[in-house]
Amino acid sequence: MALPKPAPRIEQFEKLGYGMFIHWGLYSLTGKGEWTQHHLKIPREDYAKRAEKFTASEFDARKIAQIAKASGMKYITLTTRHHDGFSLYDTKGLNDFDAPHSAAGRDLIAEFVEGCRAEDIVPMFYHTTLDWYQESFENDFDAYLEYLNESVKLLCTNYGQIGGLWF
Repeated sequence: MALPKPAPRIEQFEKLGYGMFIHWGLYSLTGKGEWTQHHLKIPREDYAKRAEKFTASEFDARKIAQIAKASGMKYITLTTRHHDGFSLYDTKGLNDFDAPHSAAGRDLIAEFVEGCRAEDIVPMFYHTTLDWYQESFENDFDAYLEYLNESVKLLCTNYGQIGGLWF
């Protein structure tokens, strides 16, 4: 009996084999994980102020890609937005709770993609389907789905070819 042949996109991913998954974002300032806001019941407005301290001063996408490559990895998946709603990419006006509007002042996903490509590593994105910052998530789910769709569209159109998306 022959094994079923996977779809080409699945086969491509399987061939990549070994990779890295990085959860990193505004919540990293606390050192307590991506659910910090929820678990500690930090109000949205108070939590959002943390963006003023998010410099990403030690974020070096090329160095991350070099370490991955030296370890034999073929891809890296980076959080583009986690449940706290803070985006590491330029949301182009969908909101201003993103890295370019934080103390970092830059599009960290653009840097990530550039660093990966420089080291021949496939960039992949993780994007949450939850968003505690976006008010429509709680009170107008149709509007939230439109916001989510537009967010993912930005990721799929502004960074060239990527290896995939995780939700």
